[in-house]
Amino acid sequence: MKNKKIGYEINIPENSKLVYVPFSEEMNEFFTTLNKNNYTHYLTKFIGGKKNYDIAFNAVKDCMIKALPKNRKENCKFCLGHSKERGDKLCERYNSQMMFTYFVASIEFLNIVSKNKHLQKNRAILQKLTINFFKCLHFIEGQGKMYFDLDKMCRYCLQAGFLSLSEMFAKSSNLNNIKVINNTLNEIDSGIIENKVLQREDDNYLELQREFFDNKLRYYKNKLLIEEKEKKSNNSVSNGNKQKEVTIIQYALYYYYLQQSGDFGYFENHPEGKVKAIKELITKEKLNTTPKYFQKVYNKIAHYNSNRIAKKQVSNIDFVINIMLKNFDKAKEIALQELKEAKTKNR
Repeated sequence: MKNKKIGYEINIPENSKLVYVPFSEEMNEFFTTLNKNNYTHYLTKFIGGKKNYDIAFNAVKDCMIKALPKNRKENCKFCLGHSKERGDKLCERYNSQMMFTYFVASIEFLNIVSKNKHLQKNRAILQKLTINFFKCLHFIEGQGKMYFDLDKMCRYCLQAGFLSLSEMFAKSSNLNNIKVINNTLNEIDSGIIENKVLQREDDNYLELQREFFDNKLRYYKNKLLIEEKEKKSNNSVSNGNKQKEVTIIQYALYYYYLQQSGDFGYFENHPEGKVKAIKELITKEKLNTTPKYFQKVYNKIAHYNSNRIAKKQVSNIDFVINIMLKNFDKAKEIALQELKEAKTKNR
């Protein structure tokens, strides 16, 4: 399937022409009923309605006209007035072969979507994917030919599938995600081994799929581990008979060191982005702040060493080491090294 391009050409012997056989009234009624839910019905539904489909298909028709040979009228019996039969119209041959390619391309696209049910559940992703379907149609100017880039379409589908799955994972529990991903990886590995044994090409992009699910498995395993460890920690710590509240800057330092040690994923790696990751953190930790303010404090700490490794941060780093990083040896080691450096700073 890889690098495969689909296109059809109608070869007509010299002195021959296309012949159109009219349908009976009964046959016309039959095809009208049959076409109610044909490929154009589903393309229209997927792209967001008739208006959107008409825009896309009109663009296809414009490209078909531009692809027609420039000198076709000079050799066309119909255009020269030598015939009134539709079959003698030279452009009919080119239009027919391009429309047949469009039909086959549409069926291939719908087959792919039908095999990936999760794509049909997300209208926004499916609409964007259908727009990309039209982008995979290519025209050969001056030859009246069109071809469909199936490899590119498959990659668009793969990208849409990954995005759809990421959104599904974000709505499910970490443990359930790990189970699903682990089972999927087992199926992918079986397919990879089967390809190697039978010396088949990887038509289903199994290696790419494996890379995606490997990353997701690592992310959700780390997330589950951190959440389990954090259940043992409190938002406040005992200080004599009083309770000392953990500050935002201390939380920023805490997560910075966890990220540096690999015990917690970077906010940027969250399936729905950095802002969503920070919002979830604030909710989980029950912090009395806004995502914007936490991000501002975190960026100041994480992106500028002089703000983090400073005399004024000694007490904060010391607090994080002795109270918040008790169960994270690697992160604690990184923080201890920075604490030593901070103590030697002038300010």
